[in-house]
Amino acid sequence: MEILELLKISIFQRALIASLFAGGLISLLGNVIVMFNITTIRFALMHFGLLGGAIGLALGANPLTFALFAIALGSLLFGPLSDKFKVDTGLIGAFFMTGSMALAFLIFYKTGVPALDVFGLFTGSILTLTRLDLYFVMILSIIILLVFIVFYREIQLIFYDPEQAQWLGVPVKRLRNSLLFLTGLSVGVAMKVVGALLIDSMILLPAMAAAGLAKNFKQMLILTSVFGIISSTGGLLFSMVYDSPTGVTITLIGVLLLMTSLLIKRKF
Repeated sequence: MEILELLKISIFQRALIASLFAGGLISLLGNVIVMFNITTIRFALMHFGLLGGAIGLALGANPLTFALFAIALGSLLFGPLSDKFKVDTGLIGAFFMTGSMALAFLIFYKTGVPALDVFGLFTGSILTLTRLDLYFVMILSIIILLVFIVFYREIQLIFYDPEQAQWLGVPVKRLRNSLLFLTGLSVGVAMKVVGALLIDSMILLPAMAAAGLAKNFKQMLILTSVFGIISSTGGLLFSMVYDSPTGVTITLIGVLLLMTSLLIKRKF
């Protein structure tokens, strides 16, 4: 199908706008995962979503709503609990990941809720976004952009030298926990857009590719945004024109960008 013909379809219009916002701005939070070395947190949040979906089905409510609420709640808890118990955030994430999975399967067993019904939440598609979903993606993207603009210097200090940031009076814990919360919301959005199993393609891969090429913090943010747009929007357009799975295509382009980044870094 031709691109111009696709632009006339409302479903594709929403998907294209969402891919631009998510790829260009939500991907910035991948730097939080990379710089804080908390790759386990995305798995923990997905398992929180599984638990929320199980509770929603057990109560006869919308499982996706409960899953997204559970993800948001989990992202609020990680930072404060890590500070309170003086444990690495990644370890807290691993604890919640295993605990929430166990509780979810206990609910499946006790209530007779089919596990496959909940796992269906993990197969999102950018082409199924409603107008409300699009508004949420856009609002979250704008909030993320504003946070990185307003707190640019503070975030840079926290990433590279948190002790100096603390000494300079930067509210390190509060800002870090806010970034973790936004990261949790972005995981929920990515789960809806590309599916839980392909979350890395939207959030983590662009940041990893940028980290291999950037010479400073500003370059890292710009490259992350550019790579996010290329993978998300490019993957969407390619999948529509050549009839391939959208989420998979977005992921493959993200992987190619990361591989190219690693090869360039190794060569130069």
